[in-house]
Amino acid sequence: MTTLKKAKGSNYLGNLFMVIFLFLTVSFASAQDADYDFSGNWKSNQGPVVLISKSGDTFKGENVEHNKLVLEDLKYTDGEWKGILIKPQDGSKYDCTAVVKGNKLLFTVKKGIMSKTITWVKQ
Repeated sequence: MTTLKKAKGSNYLGNLFMVIFLFLTVSFASAQDADYDFSGNWKSNQGPVVLISKSGDTFKGENVEHNKLVLEDLKYTDGEWKGILIKPQDGSKYDCTAVVKGNKLLFTVKKGIMSKTITWVKQ
């Protein structure tokens, strides 16, 4: 009788597919749809509270303490939330994408090959 032995590493491909499947499942589970409502107070990781309000199909955010616009035109486009973050110190504007994870709002800003994630927490 012949016994077949499993080759070392033969389970590697199965494990790889499982990791890819789990990654895709988690990615899709955390994605928002066009009906998500960001309205309310959010505390940025830089400190100030930002009041996000909705106007039509877009959102804007104002620094409550200094009454300055820090987020504009956040809108659901091409399957993701896209907007513009405004640096309060000098008014520089940066394109961003936004994702909600639990009570956190994560903005990803890209400039060239560099990217930065900014976190706001729902108050």
